Amino acid sequence: MSAKARREPQRVGSILEKTLKKMSLDGKLKQHEAMHVWNGVVGEHVSRHAQPEFIRNKILFVRVSSPPWMQQLSYMSGGIVEALNERVGTPIVEEIRFKLGEVDPQGKPIPTASRSSHPTPPLDKTITREIEKTLSPIRDRETREILGRVILKGLQRRKGKGR
Repeated sequence: MSAKARREPQRVGSILEKTLKKMSLDGKLKQHEAMHVWNGVVGEHVSRHAQPEFIRNKILFVRVSSPPWMQQLSYMSGGIVEALNERVGTPIVEEIRFKLGEVDPQGKPIPTASRSSHPTPPLDKTITREIEKTLSPIRDRETREILGRVILKGLQRRKGKGR
């Protein structure tokens, strides 16, 4: 055997999890997951009237179609927070704030202008290539693309904050 000891193969999921934690992006991934499971947690009827927009500082911001729905959801918010956190497996949301807005009948929020008034600066090609190289073992193209976008967005935001 060579000077390098043979290592046991590792699961891609565990490698990815370690990488995301190292890059401080595991929380962002859980936030994305919480947004993704919203419809399943609140049900089809509610999701046609309320859709999550983003999570910031453990506060989930949700767009709601009308004042009566906003009132009803405010009564239900504690149970929704509990169910979301249980589904995601970690306390990612502590509070929900509702705001009036247009919601697509298919249960999707209608896009508004960008939430950030600060454009995210581009990253250099070396970082982009390193992310692609890190994610290359992932066979599923869609998963690889989503994780790549999450990592890029996190790095761009850090760079934009001067970190």
